[in-house]
Amino acid sequence: MKLEHCREKIDKIDTQILALLNRRAQIAKGIGSIKATAGLPIIDAARENAILRTIARDNPGDLCDAAAVRIFRQILDESRQVQIENATTIATSGEAVK
Repeated sequence: MKLEHCREKIDKIDTQILALLNRRAQIAKGIGSIKATAGLPIIDAARENAILRTIARDNPGDLCDAAAVRIFRQILDESRQVQIENATTIATSGEAVK
C-alpha cells in the first residue's frame, strides 16, 4: 500500500470521526438541557467512570486500552463543556441553544 493511499484512507476516517463527535456533542447538548431544567448536576462521575471502564473492556484493536481511555476522557471533557455552556445559556436566557 502506498503512503498517499494510506493518508487518503486516514483523511476519510478523520471526516467520519468528526461527524460522529459532532453528533455526540448534539446529544450531549440535549442532555445538558435535561439536566439544567431538572436541576441535576452536569458532572456524573459514576457515569463517566462506567463509560471509561466500558471503553477499556471493549477495545478490540491496535490502540492500547490506556490510549483509548485517554481519548475518551478528552471526549467526555468536551461533552461536559458543551453541557455547561448549554446550561449557562438556559440559566441566563431560559432557552436551550439549538
